[in-house]
Amino acid sequence: MKRINIICAVVLVMSMLCSCTDKTAEIMNGPANGIGCSIYYIDGATQKLSSEKMMLDNGTNEDVVFSAYEKMCGIENTEERHSAVPEGIDTNYIKIDSGTLTIDFKPEYYTLSSGDELTLRTAAVYTFTSLDFIDYVYITVCGEPLRRTNGQAIGKLGVKDIITDGNISAEPTNYEILTLYFKSADDKGLATEIREVEVNPNQPIERYIIEQLIKGPENTDIKGVIPSDTKIREISTADGICYVDLSSDFVTKQIGSPSDAKAAVYSIVNSLGEMESVNKVQFLIEGEKIERYKDGVDISKPIEPNYDITFE
Repeated sequence: MKRINIICAVVLVMSMLCSCTDKTAEIMNGPANGIGCSIYYIDGATQKLSSEKMMLDNGTNEDVVFSAYEKMCGIENTEERHSAVPEGIDTNYIKIDSGTLTIDFKPEYYTLSSGDELTLRTAAVYTFTSLDFIDYVYITVCGEPLRRTNGQAIGKLGVKDIITDGNISAEPTNYEILTLYFKSADDKGLATEIREVEVNPNQPIERYIIEQLIKGPENTDIKGVIPSDTKIREISTADGICYVDLSSDFVTKQIGSPSDAKAAVYSIVNSLGEMESVNKVQFLIEGEKIERYKDGVDISKPIEPNYDITFE
C-alpha cells in the first residue's frame, strides 16, 4: 500500500528565507511603547518573501499575535509587494502554550491552492516566531491539524522546520513532498526521510526521486548507498512499471558491502513505489538489462517494493 502521496504547490525558496533565520522581535521603547515584529510579505520585484519591522499594540501575548496577523493581512497589494495572506482567510482563535502558538483558521483555509497555502504557512511561521515569546507555530483548521496527503499531521513548525529548495517564480512550478528510503543507522534495514523539493511539472517526478536519492540523506544518522557519480540516462513509467536506466557508475562505483548494494536497489524501488503509478521497478544499465547487481540482487526482472526488508 502506498504510504504517501505527492502534493503540489508553487515553490518557495531557501534563498528567500536565508536572511530570516534569526529572531528579530524585540520590545521597543518609545512613544508607542509597543512591540516590534517582522511582518512577512511577498516582494513584487524579487518574488521572494521579505519582511518589514512594524510596531504592534501592547496587550496580552494573544493580542500581540492577533495584531501581527492583522498587519500581515493589511499589507497593501501593489506592484512592489503583496500580502502573503489571501483574501477571505480568517482565524477562529489563537492559543499560546509554552512557546507554541496554535492558530486555528476558518474552513476557507481549505480552499487555498497548495501554493498559496505553503506561502501563508511559511510567512506565518517566520512572522510569529519573530516574536520573542513564540518558538513554534501549530496550524489547525476548525480544530483539526493540517495533514499531509498520507494522513500524517504536519505538527508544530519552527524556522528550522521550513525546508525549501528553489525560488518563487512567475512561471508555475511544483513543490513536491517525497518519501525517500536510505539505509538505516544500524545497517539492518531502510529508514525514511521526507523531503520537499522544487520540480518542473514537465519532468517526471520519478527523476526527482532518483536525483534526491543520489544526493543522499540530510539526516547524518542514516546512510546513502547509491554512488554519487550515478547518472540518470532515461526514466519512464508504463503499466505500473518504472523503467530506470542508469549509467554504469551505479555498478562500477558501488564499493560498499553486499548489503549496501542490496540497500541501493531497494532504496530506489521503495522510494519509487511510494508513487501510486509505480508497482515495480525495472533496472537498466546503459540501456541494457543485467542479471545481477554486484553479484547480489537479481535486477534482470521488475522488482516489487519490500518495505520490511532487512540486511544481515
